[in-house]
Amino acid sequence: DYEPRDLTEDQAFTLKTLAQEVMSQLELRRAIAERDEALAASRHAEHRQSLLVRELHHRVRNTLAMVQALLGATARTTGTIRDFYRSFSARISSLAKTQTLLTDDYWQTASLRQLVLKELRPFEEEGKRRFVLDGPPVELSADLAVPLGMALHELATNAVRHGALSGPAGRVEVTWGLKTVEGVRKVHVEWSERGGPPVRTPEQEGFGSTLLRHVVPMQTKAEVEVQFDPEGLRCRIEAPLVEKRLVPEY
Repeated sequence: DYEPRDLTEDQAFTLKTLAQEVMSQLELRRAIAERDEALAASRHAEHRQSLLVRELHHRVRNTLAMVQALLGATARTTGTIRDFYRSFSARISSLAKTQTLLTDDYWQTASLRQLVLKELRPFEEEGKRRFVLDGPPVELSADLAVPLGMALHELATNAVRHGALSGPAGRVEVTWGLKTVEGVRKVHVEWSERGGPPVRTPEQEGFGSTLLRHVVPMQTKAEVEVQFDPEGLRCRIEAPLVEKRLVPEY
């Protein structure tokens, strides 16, 4: 009707009762939605925890295998207990630093720039650039970050003992980038040394050469090229990125 009318007491009671029933249904629907959301969040948390445990087990096994390999290879390439202790301790320290970068991101990725910096940062000198880094932001999965981090450690160690960083005038340049080859995304890393003593091809293959030529390609399907240029050692590493990670995004 177009004219206002008055409700009887029974009609008002009925209308209030109906309104209360509607509100009860709405509150019930909201409670059910909140319950479903809480259950979904709980299932997601359980799934995430399960993945984290699996990833942790995987990383522990790989880390122990890496330590065992470092132990055997260092023992074969050192002549004295003192040399063995120094080399093995340095390699374990480098491995621990890489693991720290990975645990900061729930064992997912580590920054390539940080991997390089952890080896070259001790050579930062005020007013003098001993090294140059150039490349875009690149995050590496754990399975690639660990062996690549060890390769960078061996390159830096060699530069300190025999290469560009063994003298005051030497410098190291590390560049990297990404490219796609036949649908596969790859990271390309180049290590170049200049200003150090003349470089000669070693007569015997040490741990660093073994790691670069055999271990890294086997573990990461990388292509590794080492050039003993008289002006300075050059190393090129090209490895496919691991696109699918076990631990989900957060």
